[in-house]
Amino acid sequence: MNYKKFVITALATLTFGSILLNSCGKPDEHNNGEESKGIEIAVENPVRTKLTEYTDLNANTAYLKQEIVRATFQGYIDKAFKNIGDKVKQGDVLFLIRTKEADATINLSDSGVRKFDGSVKVTARTDGIITQLDHQTGDYVADGDQLAMIVDPQSLRIMLEVPFEYSSSINSNDLFTIQLPDGKDFNARVDKKIPSIDPSAQTQKYILKVDSQLDLPANLNVNVKVPVKSINDALAVPKAAVMTNETQTEFWIMKMMNDSTAVRENIKKGIETDSLVQVVDPKINLNDRFITEGAYGLPDTAKVFIQTKTGGAAKTK
Repeated sequence: MNYKKFVITALATLTFGSILLNSCGKPDEHNNGEESKGIEIAVENPVRTKLTEYTDLNANTAYLKQEIVRATFQGYIDKAFKNIGDKVKQGDVLFLIRTKEADATINLSDSGVRKFDGSVKVTARTDGIITQLDHQTGDYVADGDQLAMIVDPQSLRIMLEVPFEYSSSINSNDLFTIQLPDGKDFNARVDKKIPSIDPSAQTQKYILKVDSQLDLPANLNVNVKVPVKSINDALAVPKAAVMTNETQTEFWIMKMMNDSTAVRENIKKGIETDSLVQVVDPKINLNDRFITEGAYGLPDTAKVFIQTKTGGAAKTK
């Protein structure tokens, strides 16, 4: 065996082992520093406030005042003066109907002899907007045929179907928020309650009067936010602080025991809004701090550090 080759191999092995030992035994100062501080989080305190729980119910628009314009004689429409969408006032001439007897001549023995023209004017009985036009110039109509439909814009109402279980939550003159399909909203008040129940859906109809003048079509589906429960003095945490399991059967929050330790606390929820969740159990205090950012995936007890901002610059607490 070559002695020099053996010595070189031994020295190389020894050197590699020493390097490996040093690399394993010497900690990474940067990583060790991060791990010692824990997970970066943000915290907030509970608030004491009034909370209201809402349920969303479907409703639709309707016009209560509608005039059906009908033919008063049988004959042919000589002229239609209005189109769909036109605004009309009471007394405006809508149609001119020529009767079958238009060419008949009435002979009288005195100076009142004249030719009967047989033209009949059909006028609007109310102000409004023409939403339906059933006949045009030249059409033959019988006595009583529907010619057009006029609606009064002032009669716009919201027809709300309320499950009977929520009927006790709705009172006369209550104000509700109505949300349109495009995201816009407006207010409407309870005007009337219909004293009957839909036999299949078991819902009761409420008529809501719009507070402002709106230009909406009939039969438009809208959403009504109806308050079903309210608490004036509730302790609540930000919604971001509440976590749950996949089946949403358990809920918990991560409570700060000090500036560097957070522990899990299972809770019982109460009223929930878009931003707050009432904590019914366990009892919490206004001075408690709960994690609102960085809590996802933390163990039941976790080492953390709170990141705060002072004057626009981040500062580790």
